[in-house]
Amino acid sequence: MSTLSKMAVQVALEATAAQRADFLVFCSQHGELNRTRELLTAIVGRTELSPASFSQSVHNAAVGLYSIITESRVPATSLAAGAGTFAYGWIEAEAFLAANSGRRALLVSYDEPVPDEYRSFATHDQRAHAQALVLGVAATGGLTLASSGAGDEERRPLAPLVLAWALSARPDFAVTAGGQGWVWRRARS
Repeated sequence: MSTLSKMAVQVALEATAAQRADFLVFCSQHGELNRTRELLTAIVGRTELSPASFSQSVHNAAVGLYSIITESRVPATSLAAGAGTFAYGWIEAEAFLAANSGRRALLVSYDEPVPDEYRSFATHDQRAHAQALVLGVAATGGLTLASSGAGDEERRPLAPLVLAWALSARPDFAVTAGGQGWVWRRARS
């Protein structure tokens, strides 16, 4: 496994140690770009490609590895949606939960800095991170996500910012990522 897949699988295993998920959402803006870069370098250098590296260069590598390790046969998706990837992953999990009352969704967000050759194309800060959340009506504590008007673009990775907010006492968290405004809110008691 690549460092990125190890991070994603580790947090997913920790999040589901006490409870299994009924749906898996793994989201990463860049996925296995470092591994893909290694393959491209091998092609340019006319060296033999590793079948293992090739099979692990796909965007759904981490969710596939997690499914193998846990022997999970539940539905899974892997997505990338620019700077708003985490928000779109949340929507994917919420859509499943809305259609499947009483179920749980595992939302895993992970990324690492892009290779040096691609840094000039990166519009946001590049930081290694991985987090996993098990979402369900009780698990989210009444957290909701809605679109909102766009403001100043947030340059930091979205997933750690949402987690920091969720651990705070603030009632909502508004952010713009990928040109789209988002607002997470706590249910009012």
